[in-house]
Amino acid sequence: MRVHVKFFAIFREMTGIQTESKEIAAGTSIEKLWNDYRAAHPRLGNLRAAFAINQRLAQPDQVLNDGDEVGFLPPVSGGAGKAKSAKQKAKSKKRTHTPTHSHTILPDAFITRKPLDLNALCKQVAFPGAGAIITFSGVVRDNARGKQVDHLEYEAYPEMAEQTMRDIIAEIKTRWSDARVAIAHRIGRLNVGDASLIIAVAAPHRPDAYAASRYAIERVKAILPVWKKEFATDADYWVEGPLAGEMPAEKAEAIVRKAEEDAGARR
Repeated sequence: MRVHVKFFAIFREMTGIQTESKEIAAGTSIEKLWNDYRAAHPRLGNLRAAFAINQRLAQPDQVLNDGDEVGFLPPVSGGAGKAKSAKQKAKSKKRTHTPTHSHTILPDAFITRKPLDLNALCKQVAFPGAGAIITFSGVVRDNARGKQVDHLEYEAYPEMAEQTMRDIIAEIKTRWSDARVAIAHRIGRLNVGDASLIIAVAAPHRPDAYAASRYAIERVKAILPVWKKEFATDADYWVEGPLAGEMPAEKAEAIVRKAEEDAGARR
């Protein structure tokens, strides 16, 4: 039987494979397939990987079926984190880009190569009963780890990323039922000052809007299959955060509660 395999970010660079059709034996688990690739591509070494089957996170022992789409996912960008060097100078490295993906599947969650429009996102979540609209913009800064940053390049597993954003919105609805949320992430080359991520949350009351917005940010940082490469003064680096799925939703809830407690203590 055959499966369709996808590699992303540093894994794509190390294997030289973006997508390929792979023949496997019946009963092969996704971890077994990963180990086969590691044996064929020693540069993968002991790098951590998350696994996806048909654009959903999968356990290592999950058995593959004929026609499955398999994704091998490096640690997500996760905001601030440690850098993984590609061991190539930015000036000499040939840059690769993810193929363009149609940017809107649902109006409340999308990946795009176009500049992000925060006002448009606010209009998507606005409703007559909203007493507060909270927005978040993550922008490219000009420094990281003591180095000057020229620009960033973002790469995504677009279909899975959009589904993940919709899952985060659904999680928020179970916790703050009256909140309305929209999330957008830009990929491709971003210059200093460009927005990479925007989130808009509307709710009847300010505390819920703040809490839902913070929850959304923490979940995006933990599970969204998007990867960030920094082009700094000395080299280019993939920024390594957590593996998708290794940080439970309860951790985001704990961060929200702590922020609320701190805000209450300052009043």
